[in-house]
Amino acid sequence: MEGGSATKVPELIDSHQDLRKTSRSTVSRIYVEGYDTWLSGYELAISMKKHFASCGHVIHVHIPGYSRGSSLTSGVSRFALIYIRGEGAQDKALELSGARLELIGGSYSSGENKLVVKPYPFRAKNPDPDLARELARTRDDDKLEHRIMRVDGYDTSRSVEYLKSKLFKHFSRCGEVVFVQVLKEKENEAVARRVAYVDMTGIHAIEKALQLRCNVKGLENVKVFEVANPLKNGALFCGGPIMTWDPVFDATAPEDPNLPKPPSPRFSKRPSIIRYAPEDPSLPKPWKALVDCSTGFKYLWNTETNVTQYNAPDSDSDSDSDSETEDTQLNSSSNYNLRKRKCTLA
Repeated sequence: MEGGSATKVPELIDSHQDLRKTSRSTVSRIYVEGYDTWLSGYELAISMKKHFASCGHVIHVHIPGYSRGSSLTSGVSRFALIYIRGEGAQDKALELSGARLELIGGSYSSGENKLVVKPYPFRAKNPDPDLARELARTRDDDKLEHRIMRVDGYDTSRSVEYLKSKLFKHFSRCGEVVFVQVLKEKENEAVARRVAYVDMTGIHAIEKALQLRCNVKGLENVKVFEVANPLKNGALFCGGPIMTWDPVFDATAPEDPNLPKPPSPRFSKRPSIIRYAPEDPSLPKPWKALVDCSTGFKYLWNTETNVTQYNAPDSDSDSDSDSETEDTQLNSSSNYNLRKRKCTLA
């Protein structure tokens, strides 16, 4: 049904007659490698968007084969594809080759990694056999990847039902549309909000959507202005916390190799990078909050006994935590009560 349930389009568009060709809406695709592959997908996407912001409007950072689970255990892909809108965006991006990637919080990725930036035009045959093999290896995962696109440029005076139906039909020409969401303005329900959300399946469908031109009344200037970043993990997984830290705040603390390691390495093979987490006044003495920045795991350290654990200590009896086994700590996720600091991105 249009604008609602998922639909499969039997045949993707083959011609390029409807692709935008004006400099105002030109989207360039570039290839980037040379960053720390132990970054989370969220941190990599945010850092890349900031790094290339001077080149144009960064719409999307595609990490081939990315999933939150695999990125924790084996890291992210050695390269990413960046999609930038703007006149001369590609040439400006190429000038940033050789720079180091600045991470959230102002730090830099470990080692002496420097970015390698190369042009990777749409529909161009890839001459690099290594890149072709890598893209082939992740093709099945990338075809199934869902991403929510933020869309604007349509006539907001049109009815929500009209916009929903036409946007669904428009983007279905590119691939599978899972849903379209168009909301009304709170102050004036006769007007639609200027941003709609379109969930699409597969990077190839998203690439087509980035270039597609629309001739439908009220949608002549519609465009994808952003594809959502990978989620910032904040859930419990296998009984243990994942990405419960705030990277903007915590990355400002210095690394300390003398701090104790987290209770369990089972979730990741990444080398630990330990820092103090923000002060938490709810923690009883002698507990301190630490964060392993290589994975985002936040955990607690008893500075007297040197015990580390994920769940909050019993303020009435710290001795109970000493006898608690690692498995019990990890499985007691219902007691996990670490306070999270709110911090807005600059």
